[in-house]
Amino acid sequence: MLRFPFVYQLSLAPTVVIALLTGLIGYSLLGLAQIRHENEVVQQWVRITDRLHVAIGTGYRLQEITTRPRHYERAIPIFAPSEYLQQSAIFSENLLYPEVIYKMPSDLRALVEKEQAIINDHARFNPENANSALAVLMPRLEAFNSALWEGKRLAYANYYTNLNSVIADLVETSLYTLLACMFLAVILSAITVHSVRQRLGALALQARTLCSGNLVPVNAPPAVRDELDELTDCVANMTQRLLNVVAVEKFLQGVENERKRIAMDLHDQALADLTAVSRALEAAEKLPVTEQADQLAPLRGEVKNISASIRNIIDDLHPQTLDILGLEAATRSFLERNVARVPHWILRFEQETERTLTEFQRVNLFRIISESVSNVLRHAHATLCEITLHTVDGHIVLTIDDDGIGITTLTTSSTDRHGLSNLRQRARAMGATFNHGHSRFDTGTRLDFRWPLIQSERASK
Repeated sequence: MLRFPFVYQLSLAPTVVIALLTGLIGYSLLGLAQIRHENEVVQQWVRITDRLHVAIGTGYRLQEITTRPRHYERAIPIFAPSEYLQQSAIFSENLLYPEVIYKMPSDLRALVEKEQAIINDHARFNPENANSALAVLMPRLEAFNSALWEGKRLAYANYYTNLNSVIADLVETSLYTLLACMFLAVILSAITVHSVRQRLGALALQARTLCSGNLVPVNAPPAVRDELDELTDCVANMTQRLLNVVAVEKFLQGVENERKRIAMDLHDQALADLTAVSRALEAAEKLPVTEQADQLAPLRGEVKNISASIRNIIDDLHPQTLDILGLEAATRSFLERNVARVPHWILRFEQETERTLTEFQRVNLFRIISESVSNVLRHAHATLCEITLHTVDGHIVLTIDDDGIGITTLTTSSTDRHGLSNLRQRARAMGATFNHGHSRFDTGTRLDFRWPLIQSERASK
């Protein structure tokens, strides 16, 4: 499943259900529109047949009126003209109704228009002519009425058939849509709950691990898409800061141990040698002047040895070449001093990469290189050591490869593990990651240190 933001995951199931229900409503509206159309067709047939039925009834009424006897002595008929006018108006209104006229055949329509003109000729009203016109028109209207009733019957039959079909279709579609809504709601909700629980479970596990004191680096999300990613990123940053604090504490502890070692070296070597020289000088002062030269001559060598010893201690503490010539020169000097114990070494440093390093990073990298090489000399039984510093994919990478016996679970002593732990703590102190694995040679070990280039550039600025 694609990775959606947290809010989208929560709204996915309701959105799908709402979309399906909206489609169902639209489909139902189409069905209702079809039902309304069928109903309108039936209502039209009802209006047409009702109008024609009224017109036919009125026509017979007009025939009855025109056939009434009248007094020949008088010029005015005996029936009241108002009754004829009233009935003829009703006859014309219903017979000439637009829907009725529209349904008539063209010949019947022409006949209606012709005879209707005679029937409605009130100015020259002649009962015989009106009766003759009605006699011609009424049989045709009866036949037309019979045809309309047959059409009405078929319209009703189609209406009920179509109505049942539309209703059945709507019911079936509604049922399947509701079932699909229920199924998709359950499935999508389950997927959302599983995804959210999985992410929250990972956060809870990281929090429990952090609370237990086991500081393990947390991988930050590649991109912050939602609140859970933001929370994960915060946990990762907090864990990294705690790791840095612990690394700094252990680093300071290592510095304190280094100070103790330097103090012991000064006390056991330089101070002891200076004490011996001082006593020799005191003894020489008590000798005659002629004998003092012979007594002082050996002391020059002792003083040179003491000076070299102090210089070595200073170089171990902070090599001057590191500040003057840079990391590569300091590393080369360190390797040359130990060349007797390393048959062959290869040094590859990118000058552009070294220029991005801060002073703290240069010092720390020198400590890492010196300690790693010392471990190779003591434990690896290697004949070749290669040290590389370069930039890869936006990261500064330091790799140290040897062709020794390698690191295995069976051969790793407590001292080796302590050495790897020191390297890991030094890496964390400068915000780098440390990994070890198989060397690029046939045998041996690779030590890999890397940290983001942008982090080094910001620190340098």
